[in-house]
Amino acid sequence: MDTFFLFISQNLVAVTLLLACLVALIFYEGRKGGKKLDPNEATRKINREGALVLDLRPIDEYSSGHIAGSINVQADKLEQHLLSSKHPKESPIILVCKTGSSSKSEGINLINGGYLDINVINGGIMTWQGSGLPLSK
Repeated sequence: MDTFFLFISQNLVAVTLLLACLVALIFYEGRKGGKKLDPNEATRKINREGALVLDLRPIDEYSSGHIAGSINVQADKLEQHLLSSKHPKESPIILVCKTGSSSKSEGINLINGGYLDINVINGGIMTWQGSGLPLSK
């Protein structure tokens, strides 16, 4: 253990740079796919900015309960849907799936496609339900 602390003290600049890079990497990876919103922030964005809510879950999960006003779109047809509906690239979009992981990867694709205001409900529909917010059927 003494050699570990000796190494750190002798290489303080390198260790500090390594830690700074790790923090930057964690922050960068966390921001990929769009801004993460908790359900309350998502509700505010829907009500105040008229955000389009796209539910990426399979139709049977969507039918069992979804966010009011959301549109069910399969992930592989997401960009095609946005193009056919002529949704402006600067208008807010909120992506939701079961746990938030599919939304994140699809958000990356939309950002790469030029969409500017992509948001993901952190934790997906499970977090929405866990917050006690209503679902439509």
